Amino acid sequence: MASEFNPLAAYEAGLVGSRVDPRADEQLVDCIIRTGGNPAGGEVAREWEFAGLGEGKLTLLFPVVMRVFPDVFPNAAQLTGDCVAAAAANCLVTSLGMEIASGKPDDVSGQVEDRPDISPLGVTQGLVARESLWAWRGYDEDGWVPSEAAKVACEKGFLIRKPYPELGIDLTKYTTDTIKLGGRRLPNDKWLAESQVHKARTATFLKNREEVRDFLAQGFGVFNGSSLGFSSKRDTNGVSRQVGRWSHAQSWIGYDDRPETHDLYGQALVLWLNQWAVWNSGPRRIHGTDIDIPEGSFWGTADTIDRCNTRIALSSVAGWPRRNHTTYGATGHV
Repeated sequence: MASEFNPLAAYEAGLVGSRVDPRADEQLVDCIIRTGGNPAGGEVAREWEFAGLGEGKLTLLFPVVMRVFPDVFPNAAQLTGDCVAAAAANCLVTSLGMEIASGKPDDVSGQVEDRPDISPLGVTQGLVARESLWAWRGYDEDGWVPSEAAKVACEKGFLIRKPYPELGIDLTKYTTDTIKLGGRRLPNDKWLAESQVHKARTATFLKNREEVRDFLAQGFGVFNGSSLGFSSKRDTNGVSRQVGRWSHAQSWIGYDDRPETHDLYGQALVLWLNQWAVWNSGPRRIHGTDIDIPEGSFWGTADTIDRCNTRIALSSVAGWPRRNHTTYGATGHV
């Protein structure tokens, strides 16, 4: 039986999917520091020598990620107000896909990340089971806090989209049943032991568009929480206007800082990935290239980054090493 949940209508009607909680942010900061990380993204970029890396470039992570995991974006449309978990899951998929494509060993463990053994259906449903994050929120109602989702990804880990007979669950598909897992009744120790097989190794907070640009250029996923709504219509270059208000979380999978883009829009663009499947329409071709952005995504002007409540990058390995991918220069022709 099909779900009657319409995410666009629900968020426009006032559903609070992404919440702000300064105490939760502080707890994530403590978690990051306790595990040897740095919660200040700008300092991380300078320490790892990638501050300014994305300046003047077209940075696209989704082509690499979708070569590793075909058709992983846009994946399953939300069935409830779990946007924070869904955005965090897409962020994890982005960082994981970039890591696998790079083929570099973890600086601490020496392990080279390999593609998980997962069915094509599991990939198109999102690869990382958002329910395995969502289950830890501690209540049954809609909405969550991005920093809490990041903390779960780092401390509890996550499950991927496959059957877990030892847990009595099948997460291959995102369904109205799987979204009810956990919540007020937290997952058990067996679940925790399994989810800790896959963990985010660290996280960091980003303050502005330049930091988001550079973390994407370095090859890491970033997700956000905001009160920004967007048009369901893309313009000739795939750009959507910021209109209305959604208490919503999404992720970013690209950044266009080319001079010709500044000439067209007066500023850079950032590529938003929603988790409502094919909810919007209009051209998807990136100007000056032969590349189409994924269904369900859209470009927004870079000032929307600065207006977000929260911006968090997640790494699937120790630290923030450079990931192998193409950043296109000023002409952007591919």
